[in-house]
Amino acid sequence: MKKNENEREAKIDEVKNDEINYQQNNEVVQENPEEKNEIKIEEKVKAKDVLFKNTSKMDDEEITVFQNYALKKTMLTTSILFALIFVAFGIGESFLDLTMGIVLIVCGLLGGFVLLPFLLKETVKKQNKVTLGDKKYLNTFEFCEEFLFVTSQATSSKETNDYQDVASQKIFYKDMFKVVSYREFLFIYLNSKQSLILNFKGMTGGTAGELIEFLKMKNIKFVDRSSEKTPEIKNK
Repeated sequence: MKKNENEREAKIDEVKNDEINYQQNNEVVQENPEEKNEIKIEEKVKAKDVLFKNTSKMDDEEITVFQNYALKKTMLTTSILFALIFVAFGIGESFLDLTMGIVLIVCGLLGGFVLLPFLLKETVKKQNKVTLGDKKYLNTFEFCEEFLFVTSQATSSKETNDYQDVASQKIFYKDMFKVVSYREFLFIYLNSKQSLILNFKGMTGGTAGELIEFLKMKNIKFVDRSSEKTPEIKNK
């Protein structure tokens, strides 16, 4: 009789242990749902359907040249406003003191169209030296149906080719500020001042013409400046 009771208790304990193990297994399966979602997103990104692909190389000096080129309209507007303010003061002052008026007018013209553009370009150059460093950069552009995926790589110095991944970003077409197409380059503006530069010579999937037509269909502000000549860069 006592033996039967011991066997019954042993079976009850076994059933309880099975239930505990079952619950623990379920908890393991269900834990970290957010982490699972992140893994699924990563898998989707890796398995992205790439329609067009491009690789573009530049160093910090070339990036500076193109940034200045992209900002030339802003620089010109700033220069004109600067010059106009000084010229207006100069004209007004000339009724009281002709010499001082002429000095103000000359300072406005020289400052607005010579000194100010130089200072703005030097500022961009110094900022890039700090943020980009003395390196070479390679951007891989992968255009998918709804977004652009950009992988950025950089070398440790200009003298080496040891490219390492430094950043990646997923940009939806609806979030792009505008796209400007030149004869050999495509400027993808993330905002009014920041842009990514794509060299059409680096197309490895699809053609430049097909990519342009694709982007025009994405309801992005598209500016065609293919007749304008962009700064020349040395071949890498």
